[in-house]
Amino acid sequence: MKGIILVLLISASLITKAQELNFELKEINFKGNKTLSSKELKSVIISRESPGKFWQFLYKISERLGDKPSYIEKIKIASDVVNLQNYYQDNGFFDVKIDTSVVYDHTKKTASLTFIINEGQPYNVENVEIFGLNSIPDSVREIVLNLKFLKPGNRFRRIDVEAEIQRILNLLYDNGYPDAYVDRTRVRVLIDSTRKTTSISIPFYPNARLVIKNIKILFEDTTRLKVSENIVRREVEFKTGEFYNRSLILKTETNISQTGLFENVRINIDKINQTDSLNHCDVIISVAPFNKHDISPAIYFSDERNAFNVGVSLDYRNRNFLGGGRHFASSVRFQIQSLNLKKIPNLADTTSVGLVETDLRLEQPYLLGRKMPGQLGLSMTLDKQKRYVLNIVRNRLRFAYRAIDYSAYFDWDIESVNIKFQSQVDSTLAKLYPRQINSILSLTFQLDKVDDLLYPRSGHSYLVSVEEGGLLPFLFAQAGLKVQPFAQYYKLTFFYRRFFSLNNSVFGFKFKLGFANEYFLKSTKELELSSIPINRRFFAGGSASVRGWRIRELGTVSNPSLGGKILIEANFENRTIVWRNLGFVLFLDTGNLWDEPRDIKLKYLAVAGGFGIRYLTFFGGLRFDFGFKVYDPGAENKFIFNKTGLQILKDMIFHIGVGQTF
Repeated sequence: MKGIILVLLISASLITKAQELNFELKEINFKGNKTLSSKELKSVIISRESPGKFWQFLYKISERLGDKPSYIEKIKIASDVVNLQNYYQDNGFFDVKIDTSVVYDHTKKTASLTFIINEGQPYNVENVEIFGLNSIPDSVREIVLNLKFLKPGNRFRRIDVEAEIQRILNLLYDNGYPDAYVDRTRVRVLIDSTRKTTSISIPFYPNARLVIKNIKILFEDTTRLKVSENIVRREVEFKTGEFYNRSLILKTETNISQTGLFENVRINIDKINQTDSLNHCDVIISVAPFNKHDISPAIYFSDERNAFNVGVSLDYRNRNFLGGGRHFASSVRFQIQSLNLKKIPNLADTTSVGLVETDLRLEQPYLLGRKMPGQLGLSMTLDKQKRYVLNIVRNRLRFAYRAIDYSAYFDWDIESVNIKFQSQVDSTLAKLYPRQINSILSLTFQLDKVDDLLYPRSGHSYLVSVEEGGLLPFLFAQAGLKVQPFAQYYKLTFFYRRFFSLNNSVFGFKFKLGFANEYFLKSTKELELSSIPINRRFFAGGSASVRGWRIRELGTVSNPSLGGKILIEANFENRTIVWRNLGFVLFLDTGNLWDEPRDIKLKYLAVAGGFGIRYLTFFGGLRFDFGFKVYDPGAENKFIFNKTGLQILKDMIFHIGVGQTF
């Protein structure tokens, strides 16, 4: 009889399991969670809501495109209850009670799961005891015992316990105790269920306190590049006679690496037997230098100036040039954006676009003090566009400040700009753009908090730049010096991008705002003032701009190829990995170019949409985009819906690019 009952129970269990697998889990709800959000609780459980039919269909085509359906499973629900209870207890709710309710829809074969939560009263921190620190100095112990995360009266959270432990360990590491640790098996959280409080005890073991006796520099290979010890020592953040400080050790490693002289940097400590009341250690800095001379020929692809470019370059670098840790670098590059293969390109044709550039740079690590490296450069550029050739000679003095997440640059450019229009195109414009010699001051601030440089999935970054041209030539002219024609203008640029990681894709958007305007200072001298130089203007259209237009072909200005003074641009893109290194994107771009603020109207914002293919590689990948004019403010048929399929395909713009769009 018992055997028959056992068989029936097993059969019933198997039938129930089979029935469960037939019901899609369409909805997961939480009821009674007053303190912790449903989104937070969903991240704790392993049960997942079933995706929509569209994503299930894509999953049948490729697992990377969509998601498979999820079914109700009681074994998962049981695990979820345990996980939720543990999570609530880690957040101070030790009396939590969790029940579940499942509603089946036998017609649609779906199920809805609800977790019914009775949080109970939260337990607060009543007392925190830190043990094992009697041997450390009173000044350090006072800082340690000034608790930051485990304050009595606050709700108990286990994450706060870990944060407090790490805070105290970091203080010990930075005050001479490199071997300090916590025995986490002896960390105690005592619960008083009557008073609804917790008492926490944490045992620390600081071990010996070390004083730095010697700082030793070890060169692993001196045949490549001879570098003075002084260059390494000036990057050191700590001194002999000071207590060991891990933060300063790590900062020193970063400083030495950023000199560009060494391909490998390691810092270790060598403990010395106690000779007096203190324990000593030697800090050993091991460095492996680069080669002194590097010559690097390359064939490259770039996405410079919103267009796909193919180029060849030759770069030379002389490290530790004339000593002092400075570098001398030079490069030559030849770059093609578009080329008419039917004839040999020359400067007079209106079909080829390219660039030839050479530059010399002297990089000085201590131009203005220890934290302010600088650069002095001279460059010559021949920028060939379809309707003109731009000759630019630039002398640049740069001061830079770099931190982990952000950097700032101050540039002073003395720039000669000479534009030559093709005789058969825009010849009347030559009078408006004489040869200029401009003095340009600019300040740029960048912050970057994206999670990956090549393939970002989350985070944000922004750039703010302020530029002024004309003040110094004006002052020179007022002083009686002869000056060439120059421009008086100011220019503001703001660039922002943000990324969100979704289940199977990444959504990102970019916003760019640019504004340039001429200004005129009253002068006692007669001055020859010019327009804002073309290379300092804004341009719209191209593979990294509004992709329904070719590069420099979008703008509510008389001639978009000569740029404009105001740019508004936004890009939205959803990126999905389809298979291995192959990706697919959907995008929507909007923006335009203007010369005057009064001309900016919503109806003039061009809109482009389309799709693209991505092939991911170690250098950033290749992209192929198909852009369509969804709304063209300059056309007779403005909306894409008013066009025939043939017209839409005829207006389609194909772009090739390198790396992500933004």
